[in-house]
Parts: sequence; C-alpha cells; structure tokens
Amino acid sequence: MTKAILATILVASVFCSETSFAQQKPAAGAPPAADTTKPKKAGITDKVKTSKKTDGLFTLFQDTATGSIQLYVKKNQIGKEYIYQSFSINGPTALFLNQSMHRTTLTFKIQKSFDKLEFAQVNTSLYYDKNNPVSKTAGIDIPEAVFLAEKVVAEDENGYLIAADGLFISEKLDPVKPLNPPGLPPGAIFTLGGLNPTKSKYAAVRSYPDNTDVIVDLAYDNPMPFNGGGPDITDARYVRVRMQHTFLEVPQNNFRARRDDPRVGYFGSEINDQTSISATPFKDIINRWSLVKKDPSAAVSEPVEPIVWWIENTTPVEYRQTIMDAGHRWNEAFEKAGFKNAVVMKIQPDKVDWDAADVRYNVIRWVSSAQPSYGAIGPSFANPRTGQILGADITVEWYSGSASPIFDELFTANAAAAETLDKHVPNNGKMCTMANELKTQFLAGVTVAEAYDASPAEISEVH
Repeated sequence: MTKAILATILVASVFCSETSFAQQKPAAGAPPAADTTKPKKAGITDKVKTSKKTDGLFTLFQDTATGSIQLYVKKNQIGKEYIYQSFSINGPTALFLNQSMHRTTLTFKIQKSFDKLEFAQVNTSLYYDKNNPVSKTAGIDIPEAVFLAEKVVAEDENGYLIAADGLFISEKLDPVKPLNPPGLPPGAIFTLGGLNPTKSKYAAVRSYPDNTDVIVDLAYDNPMPFNGGGPDITDARYVRVRMQHTFLEVPQNNFRARRDDPRVGYFGSEINDQTSISATPFKDIINRWSLVKKDPSAAVSEPVEPIVWWIENTTPVEYRQTIMDAGHRWNEAFEKAGFKNAVVMKIQPDKVDWDAADVRYNVIRWVSSAQPSYGAIGPSFANPRTGQILGADITVEWYSGSASPIFDELFTANAAAAETLDKHVPNNGKMCTMANELKTQFLAGVTVAEAYDASPAEISEVH
C-alpha cells in the first residue's frame, strides 16, 4: 500500500512539473516581455562628453558644438562665500560701459536646495556685536537675494553639474542695461534695447586656482531707437556689450580691516552696527593694499609681495619711461609707512601669453575712444568684508582733450541728460567732473596755440 501511494505521488509531481514548464513557455509569435529594469541615470561624463573642460577655482565645460557652458560646483564649495566682480570691456561710453570700467562688486554663496543649486548675494553692510544678545537676530528682516536657481543635471561623489548660460548670458550678476530716470523724455539719452540671448555669446573662458573669468558678448536689440547715440554707435538698433564675469576666492590671510577716518578721503565700504545705540552707528572700512613686511622688526622693510603695475603695450613708447618713473615715486610715500620698494613697475612685452583684463594683473593701459567719457580713470575693487584691494587698473584716453563731450554739451545737451542718468544710479560715489573741466581748458589752450601757428611738437608737449 505504501509503495502504491509513493508511486502515485511521484507520477503526480512529474505531471505538475511538466505542466508548470509548459505554462512558462511563451506562446509562438508572442512579443517578448517588457524590460522593467530602470535605465542608468546619465552621469557627469555623459553630460560633458562633447565639451571642452577648463579647470580652476570653478570648473567649466563648454560644448564644442553649441558654445553653451555647464558649471561644476564641488560639494566643499557649497555654503562658502565668494567674491564676484564685473568689468565692462567694450561698449557705449555714454553708458559708462567703456573698457576697464569696474562695475559690480558683491559677495555671494552657493547653497543646495533639493534638486537645485541657488546662487545668493550676501549682505555685507551690517555688523552685529556677538557680545550683545540682539546679535541673535542677525539675518532676520534681511530678505535673501537669490539671483539664480538652477536644476542639477548630473552629480558625482565630489560635486554637482548645472547649466550656466542663465548665469552668464544674462543680467542676473550685473544689470548692464541702466535704468532710465522716471520722467526723462524719450530720446534724451542713448539707451540699450532688450537683451537678445540668441545673439549673445561667449568670447573667452579662463580659470585659475584663485579666480574664474567668463567673458561674454551680450547683444541688445532696439527696433525703434529714439536716440542714435554718438559716433561710437554703429547702429543704435543693434549693440553688443562685452562684459567680464569674475569669481574670486576670498583671500585667506591675516589682513585686518581698517576703520575709516573722516579727516581723510578713501574709497571704502559702508557698514552699519546693528547693535549700537550711537547716533552714528557706522563701522565703515577703507580700501587698501595688503602689504606685509619681510622683516617685521625692521623700521623699513621690503614687502613679502609688492604692488606690481604693468604698463600695457598700448602705451605710447614716448610716455613709458615717464610713467615708470612716476610709478616708482609712490615708493617715497610707502617708505614713510615702513615699506621699501612697495611699488614695482614693469612694461608688458608686445607678445605675451596673458590678458590685461586678467584680475591677477594691475595694468596701466591706453585707449582711443570715439566718445570718451573721461580723460583718465583708475578704478579698483576690494574684498567687501575687509577692504583689501584685490585688483586695480588705470586707463588713459589717448586724446584726453577730445572735443566730442564739449560739443555734445554745448549743442545737444546730452551730457546734462547723462548726468541726470548717473544721479539716478544708486551708490555711485566715483563720478568726477574734473576730466571734462580739464578738457575744456585744454581745448581753449590748443585753439589759441593753433591760431598762433604752434608746431605739432609744441601742441604734443601740452597733450
């Protein structure tokens, strides 16, 4: 009986096994089962395989076909403060977009929010004394200024990749197009049209350990301009402005901020003490160079790093030695402050592998504008937190006696309108009318000299 039962079970198990196998075989001609395996998520290598990589403070990937740029942000860069500085390199002089105009200086940080990276400006104009309980309110009632939020397109163990065209081919970092004063009559001044991203492009990309530079050509279209601009404007409907965006590492050194002194004029940063009850709760700091003595015990010592100025190869040859000598005269003042050979002057060779717009170089350069807005200008920019000067340039107009601005003021009154525009720009403490006044004097003198048949050499001497 037992043997019969075992035999029956064995036959049944074989039958069930064959039936199960038959059920698993797909019917003839039936489509294969769908693959439910999730596709592998594209990595950074996949996203940048057609791009040229530029390493430095920030890593950039530029697509070799479209020119678009992607920005790689390391995870250890999240939450850190960086300095942003913009420069105009080429544009309408009437809008102060001349070569070497130092424009926006700000501190920013990058923060991660879910699947996005946010770029936010940091408010550096407020101070809180940590010993005052009120300092616990720091950051309250100070709205965040997030100027860009970009979705992460790829990620690896070290960082995040985002599209960067919205950062650089835009006015998010620097509002290039000035805001016209309310009530200004149409056509009173030359203005830019709307930004056209399609016609805008990248001109150059550079990245070094302490700074990353992105140079862009921003295109502005105005189909019906009321003002045709000056002789520098080829067609008022279509204007390109070349701008440089520079990201800088915040210097890590022992530089100490120095409070301003109302008896002496400085460029500087305004800072308000939010924990003070003083009628003048100001902790403003001045902008100054970082000089450290090689020999701290010496009354006069050479600096560890001098202030180096380059005389650009655009400088007329006959002026170079004079400029060299004049620059070295500054050492007399620095010696009284305890520094020997603080200023070093060099001449840029005709063939070099660096650009004068690189913030690592302080440059004295020449330009010949069709519509100059100044005779010479010497802007600088500094760390907003400390006032340490990080870079400077001096630009001199070749014909600083150009009559264009004078005639413009006499016959079209555009200069007066431009002055109104400038007054509308907030926090502009760097305007000076001396250049125009000197031009007026120079033109009067040259007119008299030419009337008395002065030689070209005599006129050149007073140029």
